[in-house]
Amino acid sequence: MLLGNADAHGKNYSLLRKPGGEVVLAPLYDLLSTVAYPRYTPRFAMNIAGRRTLEELRRIDWDRFARRCGMAPPFVRRRVRELCELASRRAGAVAEELALPGLGEEALVGQAELVGERASRLAHTVR
Repeated sequence: MLLGNADAHGKNYSLLRKPGGEVVLAPLYDLLSTVAYPRYTPRFAMNIAGRRTLEELRRIDWDRFARRCGMAPPFVRRRVRELCELASRRAGAVAEELALPGLGEEALVGQAELVGERASRLAHTVR
C-alpha cells in the first residue's frame, strides 16, 4: 500500500533456496509501484473493509478490518501508524542505498517521495 502497488499480493510470493538447501520466503518481492503509472488503476487488488483506494480509507475501516482479522483495533491502528512513520523516515535513505550511478537515481528519488506522501495520507486514516 505504501509503495502504491495495486497487484494482488495474497498470491504473490517467492521462495529462496539458501546455500545448504534451506528454503525460505523471500523478504522482498514484486515491489512495483503501479500508482506511478497513470494508465494503471490506483485501486487495491484486495480491499480493506470494503475500501478499494487510499482516498476511501477511514479509521472505522481499520477497526472493521481488525475485527475481521481477529485483532484489536487499537493494535492495528498503532501498527499502521508505526509502519507509516518508519517508511517516511527511511524512504530517502533506502533510495540512496539502492541507487547506482546512471541507473534510475531520479526514479528512486521520485519513488521515495511517493512513499513518503502515501505514508502521510495513510497515517491520517488511523487518527
